[in-house]
Amino acid sequence: MKFRIPKRQAGMSGEAFLTTCCKTLDSSIPALRTACLIAGVIAAGLRLGSVGDFLFVTGLLLHFSIWFENWWVQRRHR
Repeated sequence: MKFRIPKRQAGMSGEAFLTTCCKTLDSSIPALRTACLIAGVIAAGLRLGSVGDFLFVTGLLLHFSIWFENWWVQRRHR
């Protein structure tokens, strides 16, 4: 998966460019979550200790934060 930062256009303000970059980063978080979970399981299988724990817990925290955000948005719109 390639991570592309959008090219800055001549007419784009700094705020618009920052908003575009943040949206791109936000859309890549689910893939990062999955990568951290898989890397954590692989690292645990290789007995890397703290590295595996860190990666797995990071993936879980990202997973729960995405779940909580979706739950919160649905609850607010009811």
